[in-house]
Amino acid sequence: MADNVRIGIIGANPSDGWAGRAHMPGINAGVPGITLAGVSTTRQESADEAAALFGAELAFDDHRKMLECDDIAVAAVVVKLPMHYELTKDIIESGKNIYVEWPLGTNTAQAEELTALAKEKGVRTAVGLQGRRSAEALHIRKLIDEGYVGNVLSVDMTQFSTGGLARPSGRIWMRDKAAGANVLTITFGHAVDTLMAAVGRFESLSAQVTNQVHEWTASDTGETFSVDAPDDIRVIGTLKSAAAVSIHVGQVATGSSGHRTIIHGTKGTLVLQAAGSPHIGGGITLSGAQGDNPLGLIDVPQTPWVTANGLKGQSINIGKLWASYAESIQNGTSEFNPDFDAAVEHHKFIDSIQRASDTGERQIFS
Repeated sequence: MADNVRIGIIGANPSDGWAGRAHMPGINAGVPGITLAGVSTTRQESADEAAALFGAELAFDDHRKMLECDDIAVAAVVVKLPMHYELTKDIIESGKNIYVEWPLGTNTAQAEELTALAKEKGVRTAVGLQGRRSAEALHIRKLIDEGYVGNVLSVDMTQFSTGGLARPSGRIWMRDKAAGANVLTITFGHAVDTLMAAVGRFESLSAQVTNQVHEWTASDTGETFSVDAPDDIRVIGTLKSAAAVSIHVGQVATGSSGHRTIIHGTKGTLVLQAAGSPHIGGGITLSGAQGDNPLGLIDVPQTPWVTANGLKGQSINIGKLWASYAESIQNGTSEFNPDFDAAVEHHKFIDSIQRASDTGERQIFS
């Protein structure tokens, strides 16, 4: 068996951030083919804490020091979106393989530039669209392919989370649409990508993208800030399978109602429910029924090593993404998805949602 792929994580804050909630706990629990070799934050104290807590061998207060380590094969960018572009360029220029959280860039132009640079330098790439590894999405795909629901007639997805009026000062930067980290790009972006893994891609769509809340309050200081980032996305479309689709994703002031996807077919129905976004993993149920029978819970098989190693919640799909990325590196194959090319494709799809809203024109895909 090939040696484990040794990775380093940039943005490895152990107590405040996605790396500390999802990446490092999963890798520490045990992800096949992966060793957490290094962690980097902006402070040596937090880097040392992350290393001690999650078993990393090396800790850095400067990502450039980590990139000088020859025995780290992959560097991961797990930081705020506005920092993705420069950090990703640094990693590519170092010649290391790379993982970057979704979105790849603040806009499609950045994503295309980074993808071209990675190809020029010959590095392997991965992007954090981990919903494509969701056991629930993949099981829905399997059930549809096996004919459980017959021909899919309609797909309806809704997802509403709180946070529409206030957030900590450290996240106020997301109020700016130009920053690229908002309900359209991230919340909707992940949700629709996971949905397409289950039911297939769009043939055409119309959309409305709006900003319903125009002011945020910093929950820790009481300051108020103007907001132009979109927080409500409505899409009506048709899948390539000819099924009708409706999607409504929003950020609300109170009373999060979570996620719900309903798939109706000529023979049956499937219902996916989650307290939050299903791409994250954990707390998800899948129900189904054929004919006029009542809905009943469907057991969704999980990847055996995930259960055996005790990966939980947010670490599950991230861990499976890392495992498949490591396998592609160990085997020397070019086949891995989602890579930077997949990220550019998804950036362009999100652009089509905004364009449909801006122009009022139905978007048609080849």
